[in-house]
Amino acid sequence: MSKYYNIKYRAGMMVAVLLTSIFASCTKNFQKENATWNGSATATLQQIYLGIGSNMDATAQGEDNAGTRWLYPITQQGAVYAKSDYSYGQGANWTGFYQNLAAMNQMFSTMAASPNAATYTNVTAMLKVLRAYQAIELSNFYGDIPYSKAGKGLSGSTTDLAVPYDKQQAIYLSCLNDLTWAVNNFNTTSSTQYSFGSSEFLLLNNIPQWIKFANSLRLRYALTMYDKDNADAGPIIADALTKPLLTDPVNDVVSLNSTNIPGLGFDNNAAGRGFSFRQECRLRMGSTMWNLLSNNNNADGSGIFDPRCKIYFEVNGNGDWAPYPQDPLTPIVDAGDPYNVARDGDWTLDKVGNLYSDFNYYWGRDGVAAGSTNPIPEIFMTPAEVHFLKAEIYARGIAGVAQNMTSAQTEYEAGVTSSLTFWDTMAFNSSVWVVNKPASATPSNADITAVLTNPKVAFNSANAVQLIYAQEWIDLFRQPWVAWTLMRRTGGATPADTNNPAGYIQNYGSLQRYQYPGDEQLFNNANWKAETGGSDLTSTKIWIAK
Repeated sequence: MSKYYNIKYRAGMMVAVLLTSIFASCTKNFQKENATWNGSATATLQQIYLGIGSNMDATAQGEDNAGTRWLYPITQQGAVYAKSDYSYGQGANWTGFYQNLAAMNQMFSTMAASPNAATYTNVTAMLKVLRAYQAIELSNFYGDIPYSKAGKGLSGSTTDLAVPYDKQQAIYLSCLNDLTWAVNNFNTTSSTQYSFGSSEFLLLNNIPQWIKFANSLRLRYALTMYDKDNADAGPIIADALTKPLLTDPVNDVVSLNSTNIPGLGFDNNAAGRGFSFRQECRLRMGSTMWNLLSNNNNADGSGIFDPRCKIYFEVNGNGDWAPYPQDPLTPIVDAGDPYNVARDGDWTLDKVGNLYSDFNYYWGRDGVAAGSTNPIPEIFMTPAEVHFLKAEIYARGIAGVAQNMTSAQTEYEAGVTSSLTFWDTMAFNSSVWVVNKPASATPSNADITAVLTNPKVAFNSANAVQLIYAQEWIDLFRQPWVAWTLMRRTGGATPADTNNPAGYIQNYGSLQRYQYPGDEQLFNNANWKAETGGSDLTSTKIWIAK
């Protein structure tokens, strides 16, 4: 992101080896000979923190490219009319995390060594939250990853250059410990606490908001691992329910956004959000999602009852609503160029031959088009998700919480309402949204009621958990990696097409994880072999998966 300074802390094996050799042979007068011409040669805490921020953006790290090509058909939140020519998986998210981990370790060391270490409590807590968030999300892509001994390649010790993999369970527990520490140690009253000032890119030094974010992540991750380790997860869930959580459907959304980062764009070096839709994008609205947003297949859209449908998707080249069969027995080719930027000037351009409804064109232009304002942010976590997590807990009666369908319904309906409100507000406020733009900043009570009372949505104790997963899955539309985690940890209980399950398994359902980046096999070979046995299979289930 252009806002951020280009501060990269290379924790990769090759770079670490290179730096070790340089420092070993060139330390004499190194500082003097390589001094910056107009400032300190040492990055400040604020600068390092901004560098960490640049690696937190999923778009900047290419995750949108993986999502539009693979994660949407895997989760069935969308469909593609042909498998992608781009390889499955990413390496940018891996590289970004280990750069951040090295930077965070440096910051922790610097603050701990300070005679004023107590003034860094809030900053330490912020870093622990971000580290936990990024580590667990990375682990959900790959499974076991190097963690407890990783990110120390700049220590000068060669033993820190190739480190073993931690089990996913251990990563979850370590990160949950960090999140718990943060919730319990954030200081909301002391004026002596060190502040990042304007460099605090995520929550603008709002400590109560940081507490809610950290505690909400505790709820997400403890529930994610509950069915694999309820003894450890249960007490965390129970405790999280007693502490502040994200609640406001708009103001409590934790994200990288233009309000906190003025001038923020999401087309990092022309390879981010816009690129993911422009370049070889075969995305279409799939029948799985359509069937949860519309009462029928009327081409004029008269069956659509959920306003999110017209925010997420658009009509085909004939002006009709036409879902692509999620898993056709034989591929159905589509045409047109619906994500071409020429449509900025004419909505109907490049839609000739486009037979199936596309993802909304504005997803590829929001935060990318020159002069656009109020782009939809890159989301870390929403209050809607928190409501759905709570609804699941009450509906299942887990973690020592008695089953309570009344509370489950209350949280479920709050989740749906929060989701409808958030997406309506985002599309309304975005300057690029023109066609099918919501009529107001918030949905009307009638619109909300129409969704909540529709037979496809209305709460029912008999299938409450299925309904909760479905609505959470819909809300996670722009977080397909989180939806993928939900799908795997529930054993495929999220919405799925039943017409051609064998075809789905063959094309996408067997993909359970990403392969480790090639550098791991090259520079961390012994540990890579110990982890994979020499067979790094994408079909291997990660620990949290049923």
